[in-house]
Amino acid sequence: MADPINNGVEIVTSKPLLARKVWYFIQDVNEPVGSPAVLPAWQTDGTTTYGGSMVDEQTKQGRVVAKSTDEHSVELSQYYAPKDTSINIIKNSKAKGDYVKVWRVEVDESLAEVEGDHNVYPAEFGYGLVDELELSDGDDFVETSYTLNIAGTLKSGKFPLTDEDLAQLEAIYNYERPGETTGNFDNRPPTPPN
Repeated sequence: MADPINNGVEIVTSKPLLARKVWYFIQDVNEPVGSPAVLPAWQTDGTTTYGGSMVDEQTKQGRVVAKSTDEHSVELSQYYAPKDTSINIIKNSKAKGDYVKVWRVEVDESLAEVEGDHNVYPAEFGYGLVDELELSDGDDFVETSYTLNIAGTLKSGKFPLTDEDLAQLEAIYNYERPGETTGNFDNRPPTPPN
């Protein structure tokens, strides 16, 4: 008889990731090289699904299960802002049948790695085809949701963000001195890319 084996257990104690630290960025596939990704305005939810199907058959020796396909998708929800270019990207891509580039980025300080003069964060990237775009006109804000079905599978990598980018992501406006700007904070032109 073989000696009993006890390999122990591994305990993971890292802190859970806050959902507000996960940002989704999109880009029209027809944008020229060097164009920035777009952060959809007023994101409320994002869901990334790593789905797929299996071949599941019974044999005389028992059940046989094997992976058949990968079916990844990204579903995003946000409040509709008429000047938000991300909605036009989704609408145009749906109408033309074009893909949309999409990134899921985990923007947590504990995950940052230095790369030159900026940090990079864990990200997944894919080309998504717009399955359905829904604008929900209820009693409150207009809600928008859409699903991007990923061609192939999502690919892992690193997404670059500067300190200035992070400051813009985490605040709807910055400190101002008197008379520095004019107009409501939500009616200003988008911040130009770096």
